[in-house]
Amino acid sequence: MFEKVVLATDLTPAWEEIVACAAEFKTLGAREFILAHVITVKFLGGMEAALKAEAEPKLAAQKQQLEAQGFRVQVELVSGLPAFALNEVARRHEAHLLVVGPQKTSRWQERLLGSVTSAVLHHAQFPLLLLKARITEDQPEGSCRLKAKELLRHVLLPTDFSDIADRAAMVLEHLASRGLARVTVVNALDVPGGEAYPPGFQEMAVAQAQSQLAAWEERLRQAGIPQVDTVFDPGRPLPAVLKLLEKEDISLIVMGTQGKGFVREIFLGSVAHNVARLAPCPVLLLPPAKR
Repeated sequence: MFEKVVLATDLTPAWEEIVACAAEFKTLGAREFILAHVITVKFLGGMEAALKAEAEPKLAAQKQQLEAQGFRVQVELVSGLPAFALNEVARRHEAHLLVVGPQKTSRWQERLLGSVTSAVLHHAQFPLLLLKARITEDQPEGSCRLKAKELLRHVLLPTDFSDIADRAAMVLEHLASRGLARVTVVNALDVPGGEAYPPGFQEMAVAQAQSQLAAWEERLRQAGIPQVDTVFDPGRPLPAVLKLLEKEDISLIVMGTQGKGFVREIFLGSVAHNVARLAPCPVLLLPPAKR
């Protein structure tokens, strides 16, 4: 379902590792890449031309490496603000997915988002895959050394049963036939106790959430996913997700950018933003369909 993919390369060593592992995207359905590099220095006399001249041979080398792995590749070298320029590239090419990496120019081990990546996440109008992983040092350079291989081995699906969460579940249903091996669905109730609600409200909410979890489990099993687990957490969403990330070997998180919680942010929901910041594994974020 993600046949045409924008790779937002910054031409750092981290992206050399990503390009070497591009075959992993075939599990998501990728057939064609738009290899995009954004030059953010725009209005400095002479600087833009020099940066383009420096970037062109690096882009050509990455393009050649992607083509050697069986992909069709187009190159986009544009100037502007990445958060907006990448959306425009994706729109112009009618892309299905935008891939970004963390800002880290030395060892690719930083878990927190850089300012550019964070801005891209906040303004993304297309499904966005944030790659965050360490490399395996005992593999030769030029081979796939990322520990984020096998994206569909064990997927975590946080849900609040909203429309955007349902869209995330639909993505997993489509990926079931592409080797999706295991899914863990987690729901955090996030309903305060005490006198905030009428007597019995919390018990009713718990029962409803558990019933919905059971229905989602059956739904994903019917889609052909071999192993589906559900987790109900009475607490808040972010701690619930982080606990599972510590306990389980999660290969990918799939979630919507906005849910139906008590607080909504203008562009990116606070839970999705913090999961993207703190998760050690890749995160696939799905914006509302209207964006």
